[in-house]
Amino acid sequence: MTAAGPAVDALTARFVAALGRQGAMAELMAVASLGGAPQLVGEPPDLPVLAHLEDAIARVADEVDGQLAEAVGLVARRAAWTRTASYVDDVALFAGYAHAEVRGDDDLVLGLVVLGPDVHYRAHHHPAEEYYLPLGAIRWDHGEGWVDEPAGELIHHAPWQPHAMATGDRAVLLAYLWFDAVDTPSVFVEP
Repeated sequence: MTAAGPAVDALTARFVAALGRQGAMAELMAVASLGGAPQLVGEPPDLPVLAHLEDAIARVADEVDGQLAEAVGLVARRAAWTRTASYVDDVALFAGYAHAEVRGDDDLVLGLVVLGPDVHYRAHHHPAEEYYLPLGAIRWDHGEGWVDEPAGELIHHAPWQPHAMATGDRAVLLAYLWFDAVDTPSVFVEP
């Protein structure tokens, strides 16, 4: 796979299949109709966590499948990675995380998150409804305690539902969908 458009389409198709298995038909239809050119750059920004990107892509091949790893790798290597500005005070997280919108419109965004090794992405929330597709196994707290989430299984968060993530000794990529309030960034939940 050499073109970014088909690579993004392959990632989109994984979400469509996963949403169909969960019976989320309205979301499935919205994602299936998401078009437009991928939001990619010639040279990704110089962020510390991107030093772990190749390992995170390798995990996709190891834990999900090689075809998806090829598609995600093509997109991730050219993604316009950024970080949520309000996270700057959490020095460890700010160095160990980035996200990138890959395709979207005013009501729906498809994107990627990369978390480096030994990162704790503390409890946060946002007004957007969210679906995650972890592309490597990861620990997650959906508001009721920590659980191990396997690679390739769809995770849903309702608007404003607090959630947190933690990685082990390897970096991980996650694909996400945000619905509705996509322009409002997430904020940490105060303890």
